[in-house]
Amino acid sequence: MVDDGRRHVEFEACFNFRDIGGYETIDGRTVRWGAVFRSGSLHRLTAVDLERTARLGVRTVIDLRTAEELERDGRFARHHDVAFHHVPFEEPAHDLEAQHRALEAPPPGETYVTMATFGCNAVAAALRVIAEADQPVVVHCLAGKDRTGIVTALVLASLGVPDHAIAADYHLSERALGPSIAWAERNDAQWASVMAELPPWVLGAPPSAMEAFLGALRDRHGSIDGYLRDAGVGADVVDQLRARLLHP
Repeated sequence: MVDDGRRHVEFEACFNFRDIGGYETIDGRTVRWGAVFRSGSLHRLTAVDLERTARLGVRTVIDLRTAEELERDGRFARHHDVAFHHVPFEEPAHDLEAQHRALEAPPPGETYVTMATFGCNAVAAALRVIAEADQPVVVHCLAGKDRTGIVTALVLASLGVPDHAIAADYHLSERALGPSIAWAERNDAQWASVMAELPPWVLGAPPSAMEAFLGALRDRHGSIDGYLRDAGVGADVVDQLRARLLHP
């Protein structure tokens, strides 16, 4: 069920766009298809791509990128019936940039724990928007792997999806790497150059990293719900997420 044919949605100038539905929870329920999508940045969407998002019924966009990224690259095209929420992660930028420049990868999950700690306000805001939305939502960052991966993992974990399925979903981001690089080489030489200089571990999405991240959050907060509570996500929001996103 991880790589179901319905999961990946193809676009002309957007990569890593996929449905997080279809996963089974530990109590035998199923995450609804077509309710929440995860993606890389939506600022390059073509007219054909925008028509596709409309056919998917997307009416809410959650942008996790920083204000600098938003100003530099632009945002999802303004549309009167699509609600746009900018909820940037507050990251320890210098530390993360230093890690990204390093050739040696940090211990699995360590970077994500740091990001989830500094970005807890964005996590809480994103989950509240998803819980309250009554139509399909897409959440994205730049590549759709790290910040989006954290938020997606926490949504799925709050629903009761087991860690191995969450990690497998995260791993699917590697599928978008080749098409993204190919597009950049044809259309954006500067971005292609940046990607070429990144150490290989930054571009990967190994399941072990996500499993380590979820395990570390439980160690520090007692449970995933404990992390969410500490981040400011109330039990009512978690209940709303479950009511909206789970089949009985």
